[in-house]
Amino acid sequence: MDRVRLGRALGYGARHATKTLISAVDAATAPNPSAGTSQRATQPTPANTTPQPSPIAQVAEAYRTVAEVKKNARTHARGLGQSVLTPVKRFSSVLWLEVTGTFFALFALFLAQGVWRLRNSFKASPITPEAHKAYFYLAVFLVFAYFSVSSFVRASRRQRR
Repeated sequence: MDRVRLGRALGYGARHATKTLISAVDAATAPNPSAGTSQRATQPTPANTTPQPSPIAQVAEAYRTVAEVKKNARTHARGLGQSVLTPVKRFSSVLWLEVTGTFFALFALFLAQGVWRLRNSFKASPITPEAHKAYFYLAVFLVFAYFSVSSFVRASRRQRR
């Protein structure tokens, strides 16, 4: 769906939801039509005549209503953010750990090839340069293999949470 059609669909939905909300508010604030209108018309009582609030009171009430709506919107937005962003955050962190674990595994694989090529150097004297190179490759291979395995273990633990 292209952007223009999506925008039109969302605009139509927003307008329709607004109209429905306005009609629901009007229906909720309207007086009850079945509450004895004939009796009220024949006998006006002082209890039925309520004084109209001043314009300042009306503005203050509207301000309180707007403040409540904003507060509710923030609360719901925070809940929406937690319900949507928490799984995305978890997935992205698991994916990042798996990608870094794969890179560490590739480095470890190349170092393992070097260790395999120099495997005869382990039989030689430990002071020869080839033995130093073989031990260095072995140490770095073990470090990268540890990083790779620990990264995948952390990813699996984080995925289970």
